Amino acid sequence: MAVVTGGGWNIGRAIAERLAAEGARVVVAGRRAERLAETCALIEKQGGEARAIACDVTDLAAVETMMEETAATFGGIDILAAIAGGGGGYEPIDVIDPAWWDHVVRLNLVGSFHQARAALPHLRHSDHASILFCTGGGAFFPLEGMHATAYATAKAGICRFTDQLALELMSESIRVNCLQPGLTWSPERLREIEAEEEQTGAPHGSRADNHPPSDAAELAAWLVSDASQPLTGRTVSVDEDWWRDPEQVRAVAQSLHAACLRRMGPDA
Repeated sequence: MAVVTGGGWNIGRAIAERLAAEGARVVVAGRRAERLAETCALIEKQGGEARAIACDVTDLAAVETMMEETAATFGGIDILAAIAGGGGGYEPIDVIDPAWWDHVVRLNLVGSFHQARAALPHLRHSDHASILFCTGGGAFFPLEGMHATAYATAKAGICRFTDQLALELMSESIRVNCLQPGLTWSPERLREIEAEEEQTGAPHGSRADNHPPSDAAELAAWLVSDASQPLTGRTVSVDEDWWRDPEQVRAVAQSLHAACLRRMGPDA
């Protein structure tokens, strides 16, 4: 049984669809009920089982209620894919409204904490418990040409939250890993890009770097499955392919520093 937050669109939706296709019963959670309903309809059309629960991850009480309702309905929780988050606050720190800076950090980092805290009592009853967080641009190096202190700080924090929580839960056999989905345009942004390309007659400058949501979904499904044992505390990017090689996976599992915020590569 899997909970996917941010499951109403783009990366979260693709992950929910992929997990359902692989046999998981899925609860999709997020702020926009209409988008969640669309995800459930897509999953059910493909023969899967899904339920939508509207939930704001910045509200701990709401997240706890969602997890309790999920566990009561499905008999437990095995997987938490904490994908909910978002950007914003792209202004210099002496210009940005402090409340907006705080919101971006709460939505991404504090929201991840809320989800893990609320899911843990239920994950402890699973024999295959796995938590997956989602980081993003700015976590590993500064983003040039933009003001992104809130977003970058939050996403870097999620990486450290991942490896710290993984260590603390290691004795309980609850694995904690983190997905770096790379540049993944939303359907809305993709339409804007396509319109720009039609006008200019040339590919967008970032076209070659863009990933379809299915890339993140493939990696996410692997990270929460038994196939990725015994990895925990790792941040894995769609731009890497070491995770497809069992020998390299074993090498990463034996290193304290490989595939984490301190050093991304498997050879650290």
